[in-house]
Amino acid sequence: MNKNLSKSLLLALLGSMLLTACTGNSNEADNGKSGSVAPTSSSASGGTQTSGYNGVDNLKVSEEPLTVSLFYSFGINGAPKGDMPVWKKTAEITNVTMKNVANESISDDQQSLNTMLASGDIPDIIQGSLTMLNPVISQGVFIPLDDLIDQYAPNIKKFLEDYPDARRAGTAPDGSLYAITGTLGGEPGKALPAVGYFVRQDWLDKLNLQTPTTLEEYKDVLYAFRNQDPNGNNKKDEIPYFFRDKGIANLLQLWGAHKDWYIGEDDKVHQGKAEPEYKAAMKELAQWYKDGIIDPEIFTRGSQARQYLLGNNLGGATIDWFASTSAVNDAVREQVPDIHFAAIAPPADVNGVVKMDITRPAIHGMAWGISSAAKDPVTVIKYLDFFFSEQGEMLMNYGIEGEDYTMIDGEPVPSDEALTYPTGFPFYLRSIGAGYEIGRRGSSDSEVNTMNEIGKAGFTMYAESDWLSQPFPTLSYTEEERKTIDNAMVNLKPFIDEYEQKVLMGAEDADSSWDKHLEEMNKMNLQKALDAYNSAYERYKADNN
Repeated sequence: MNKNLSKSLLLALLGSMLLTACTGNSNEADNGKSGSVAPTSSSASGGTQTSGYNGVDNLKVSEEPLTVSLFYSFGINGAPKGDMPVWKKTAEITNVTMKNVANESISDDQQSLNTMLASGDIPDIIQGSLTMLNPVISQGVFIPLDDLIDQYAPNIKKFLEDYPDARRAGTAPDGSLYAITGTLGGEPGKALPAVGYFVRQDWLDKLNLQTPTTLEEYKDVLYAFRNQDPNGNNKKDEIPYFFRDKGIANLLQLWGAHKDWYIGEDDKVHQGKAEPEYKAAMKELAQWYKDGIIDPEIFTRGSQARQYLLGNNLGGATIDWFASTSAVNDAVREQVPDIHFAAIAPPADVNGVVKMDITRPAIHGMAWGISSAAKDPVTVIKYLDFFFSEQGEMLMNYGIEGEDYTMIDGEPVPSDEALTYPTGFPFYLRSIGAGYEIGRRGSSDSEVNTMNEIGKAGFTMYAESDWLSQPFPTLSYTEEERKTIDNAMVNLKPFIDEYEQKVLMGAEDADSSWDKHLEEMNKMNLQKALDAYNSAYERYKADNN
């Protein structure tokens, strides 16, 4: 946020607070913050509407009907509205109606947030990514939630006890909690699968090859795919390894390398692409590229690489998401009747370790909090607490019982309409107002329910394994740390990406250029960025003790 925007925002907030004080409508919560939810025409003006809410069997947040305002940007996946079925049901239960004040014509999240803040018309609740919200928290836009949660939000309190990473993620450098995030459905402290190794099982069978279990075996399989004509057209046109994004980052773990920031054995933050393991990986991968093992268009083919290469019986292996990758089997069956593109366990790396470094934390990176403009934070925190109640969780994860799902043998079973929705189950949920990334306990069912049997088998195999590495922790940065990192990475990232492409395609030799490459990275303030990351990580560890 620029300085002018910050000043105008703070002045707007200050003016709002002074106006509230002058009108005598300032019921203070025990944390010292003032305010009240904007009432409907049928509600009393101002003040907390006592209801006996307990988060379990009494979920009525207010005796009088109230409206709470929410900012949730209308990005690529849309945003919840108060008239959606799930939010209408929420209002029926809590007696609080939600009104989303985000500008529907602005699809960019950051632009939408900036526009709302600049207007000075600040809602009760603001939602967004933690990366986007953290700088705003430092500007005083949010209130601390610790005391409110302790006194009025039993479900959030229990959630933060169960998931200490969620508390750390929403805690600012001043030690107070400002943002409430949620889970993706995983267990506390355990990573969730993100992507898996996929290989053409039908090609393995045709060439009488076993499923690869080590780096060397994986390499042998890819070379066999290139040289032994598994698609049977008497052409050397197979693309053994492909990826629908740019580059070879997902392969680096096979050499013990990392594609980004990571926590090393010394319990310090490191940049993976400045480490000797990365150099070793690039040397080998450059040879793979030269030999035609890696897609020659790995940097340019784009998002349709998977569909095109599998649909034309050319692609052999990739590392990608379970649901969408397994679904390609069904999508191209007419062109390639025998295709069986299935997930396999990660091959053991060069050190003999079987692992998957590309994972997701149990908590997601989205959150919401109460703004400084909210007039009744006690009512708002109770409203947020509802979404962590059992009934709130079921609404957000599955919809309305009897309409969107039924309980069978104690398990929620989505309706046929939900499971056969044209764009998939997650989008069905969003069409009714569920499944949005707010503070709540999520469920991986919305992901698993979209998968065919190949996808479910792969996801389950990874989820039940001990292969999944903990992702890089969600850190809270001071304004100075964030500025240091951003200033360094604006030059470092394109420089690192360009070097990787040059080495892979043979324009640079890793051995002869490596020392000079590291020297240039340090000139671009790599060490300053590392120091900033490690400063934030030290606070993270202190909070963990």
